[in-house]
Amino acid sequence: MSHPAHPRSNNDAAEAHSAVSSAIIDRRALTAKRAFVTRNVDLEDSALLVDTGEPRAGDIILARVTQLGQHRRLESPDGRRVRLFVDDDIVVAYGNRYATDQFEAVVPDTMAPCRLVAAGGIAATLASRSTAVRLPTQIEPLGFLCRADRSRLNVMDYAPRTTVATSAEPIRTCVVVGSGMNTGKTTTVANLVRGARLSGQRVAAVKVTGTGAGGDLWHYLDAGAHCALDFTDAGYASTAGLAVDQIVGIADTLLNRARALADIAFIEIADGLFQRETRAVLEQSDLLRRANQVVFATGDPMAAEAGVRLLSQHGIEPVAISGAITQSKLACLEAERATGVPTQHNVDLAAGRLQSLDTQSAWARYA
Repeated sequence: MSHPAHPRSNNDAAEAHSAVSSAIIDRRALTAKRAFVTRNVDLEDSALLVDTGEPRAGDIILARVTQLGQHRRLESPDGRRVRLFVDDDIVVAYGNRYATDQFEAVVPDTMAPCRLVAAGGIAATLASRSTAVRLPTQIEPLGFLCRADRSRLNVMDYAPRTTVATSAEPIRTCVVVGSGMNTGKTTTVANLVRGARLSGQRVAAVKVTGTGAGGDLWHYLDAGAHCALDFTDAGYASTAGLAVDQIVGIADTLLNRARALADIAFIEIADGLFQRETRAVLEQSDLLRRANQVVFATGDPMAAEAGVRLLSQHGIEPVAISGAITQSKLACLEAERATGVPTQHNVDLAAGRLQSLDTQSAWARYA
């Protein structure tokens, strides 16, 4: 790694001294525990560690763990959950987080000590948390990873080039949305992938919004997806706080890549319809309306009725209700009576039966 030039004047002496001192520390970056959200970043591009400046979403930093909290493991780029210890060096990215069952967090204004708010490697200032989880792990940022010209490494700089589709035909899409976190959206997508793959189709699975983590991508691939992509492949560590046009841009970028590899794409939109960005996408774009099919994942009948009604207000009629609700026969029957939309079990989705849905309850086959 190269060292910066000596300062040209007394005015920038302090700043240059910071970079020179940090350059020695920067050698630690290549041996630090590296987070999933940095998986596309080439750390060999780093020449300096600069400990001054205002953080921006996606900036890559070297940090030190100072106190363990909720996240005691860091997900590595290959998906392994690496145990964390106090004084560990970690390479993570600044980002926002919106998770009703964990943390609300934002990119800080300074490089002061902050929190690791997601196992995938998001550094942020805590705004609020669910009382069901511990306080986030505390970290001390040591500096931005920078090139020799002092430009910062940012996940956006390493978004893979978009593959040019070989066909002018738009890819067929099925979007899975839900009523909230942990309602079975990823499981629903994985079983849809399984069913389409078993029917001989080339399948892509795409996660458009969320917080960077590998678990959902591995789930898609294990189900048989020919390709699995998410917003980190478009240059974002997380999508909380993004504008609608940015999210639509992520979807377009990932679907264009998927077109070259698959016949159909199953798309997951994170969190619930009331989440800020999801609600904005529903109200201000045609991302859901232009899908060939929409499936709604939820955990209870009342949420199913409210979700189907909200989607209908925007001209979207889901072809099925699925997710955690399908664990209960009575809950499915209540949802079907309230909405007129059939429920669909994972076993049916995995068998490729989504295309043959009728108005009869899917539970009839299991009664």
